[in-house]
Amino acid sequence: MWKNLPKCNDCGNTSREPQLTCPKCKGLISIPPISGPSINDLNLSSMWSLNAFLPNFSKPISLVEGNTPLLPITNIENYQNLSLKLEFRNPTGSFRDRACSLIISDAVEKNVNNIIGASTGSFSISLAAYAAKARINSVNVVPQNLELSKIEQIKVYGGIVVEKGESVDEAINHSLEMQKNSDSYYASPENNLLTIEGQKTIGLELALQKDRLDCILVPRGSGSLIYSIYRGFEDAISSGWIEEYPKIYAISLEKTQVAHLAESLEVQEAFLLDKVKKIIQETEGKEIEIDAESMLDEALELAKNEGLFIEPSSASVLVAAKSLIKEKEITAESTVAILSGSGMNTLNVYAARLRGKKKIVWGLSESSTTKFEILNLIADKKADYGYFIWISLGKNQSLQSIYQHLTELEEKGLIVPSEKEVKRKHYELTKKGLETLVNMRNLIDYL
Repeated sequence: MWKNLPKCNDCGNTSREPQLTCPKCKGLISIPPISGPSINDLNLSSMWSLNAFLPNFSKPISLVEGNTPLLPITNIENYQNLSLKLEFRNPTGSFRDRACSLIISDAVEKNVNNIIGASTGSFSISLAAYAAKARINSVNVVPQNLELSKIEQIKVYGGIVVEKGESVDEAINHSLEMQKNSDSYYASPENNLLTIEGQKTIGLELALQKDRLDCILVPRGSGSLIYSIYRGFEDAISSGWIEEYPKIYAISLEKTQVAHLAESLEVQEAFLLDKVKKIIQETEGKEIEIDAESMLDEALELAKNEGLFIEPSSASVLVAAKSLIKEKEITAESTVAILSGSGMNTLNVYAARLRGKKKIVWGLSESSTTKFEILNLIADKKADYGYFIWISLGKNQSLQSIYQHLTELEEKGLIVPSEKEVKRKHYELTKKGLETLVNMRNLIDYL
């Protein structure tokens, strides 16, 4: 299926399997640069318009991903004329659709019925959607602190969700153990070469879309997006579309207590980060750390002034752009920032920030407001145990205080532990609790 056979960068070993690490020396496997058609011979309508650069599949699985717009900022003075690559316009709201289109196509080619993946959410949402299209069962291992809105989207597509560990690294390790005892296709984005080959089409599209491209700002994450875009530029240079690489800026997250605002930027053990450092050095770019809290401010400003709703981690590039433009290190007109994911994937984070604008009963204490929100979550089956209730409320108070609220609600006879669950203490509303909640809702609506 390969245009050029995958080859280890260190020992030269070749492989037909879509693995990213060499089984012999653990080096990085990549596809040698591909020389494709001239720009004049292309009519871009989707990622698959670039099939000259992609593996061949007899039954490609597509939801019409790729060919995402390039849109300049017009209303925000701090980075006016900065071009935004709207990757959240992909079918499930993230750049991962490009990868999953290839991965699921490969799974279909190999006649597998089950696929296992692990990620911080966006990849798993995409994997579940493309698996549904191909009529393949998907199991998605995610960290326990993952956004509830992401978990629900995976389930909407029929994907099975397995919550394991506090970080994506633990989720990946668990998914590997699961794969050992099954004949399922394994699909972690950090371990599959097709991830890179699908996502490299972003770089190819940029070479077609932007006449002058000096700099590109990319969320770092595991490094796969940066490496993928670099690979796209590599093919574009080989094809004569562009003459040199733009400067690549990798945007990462400072170590703070608000990492939940940017789960997709938080990967502790990433195989590709050494490669990313070399790419940054080769392109004369830079790695920039930003504060997580400032991302949410920038994301809200973008929504209110440009009508673009992105997840907080996508706004990391905007935080960096503001600083780089102010320092005159980059020029907005010749720079592209990659907006990787949709705000629909992180609704709970925005709800937590905007909670001050919610309609509440006059005179209701902060403690009572929290209890009311907890009752709502349990009644609507959005969260029914301490840790997930804490997550869904935005982590803006201590986990211990949430457990204290649950104890008090139980003592008042408004909730009881569910008899169906034995591992964790899950809750359900009592008759008294339901009546109290209905009365509160009616009162709020009346006011």
